Amino acid sequence: MKKSLIAVAILVTAGACSGGHSVVSVDGTSFQVDDIPVTTESSTIDLATFRNALNWVIRDEVLVAAAEEEFGVSFVDEELTERASAALDALTEAEQEDPRANLNYFLIQARVGLEGLMWPQVEPQLPDGVSQNDWAVEKLEAATIEVDARYGEWRTDPEPLVYAP
Repeated sequence: MKKSLIAVAILVTAGACSGGHSVVSVDGTSFQVDDIPVTTESSTIDLATFRNALNWVIRDEVLVAAAEEEFGVSFVDEELTERASAALDALTEAEQEDPRANLNYFLIQARVGLEGLMWPQVEPQLPDGVSQNDWAVEKLEAATIEVDARYGEWRTDPEPLVYAP
């Protein structure tokens, strides 16, 4: 039994690093394994780390689209790249071992992370009494998210995230 569980875990984890199939669909846009901003030298990656990166892809897709549509938010590519590159360059040697230590992950952080460039543009336009977090949760709960069961399941409770099945 233990060997079977280990074999299943290895296959699921290996699937997280092989390309070719849809990992998640966000409001009709499909993302493949290769679209998730993680890198690894081996053929496997910790599924929790992969799921974390997957959650950031979903946040990026949903929140950037909502901010553009509702508030006309846009980004200057050079500023995003500069900010993401600086964050990546500032990593310690140990932090560089993280599979999320790549430019694409930090571009997402530059857009929608806690210090992301989207928030100073969105904040002043939010209705009175609505926080950034309230607005983000509302958008994530309203989005149509479908996750391949190998990677987890999308739930909005207790908060909108991909959770382990």
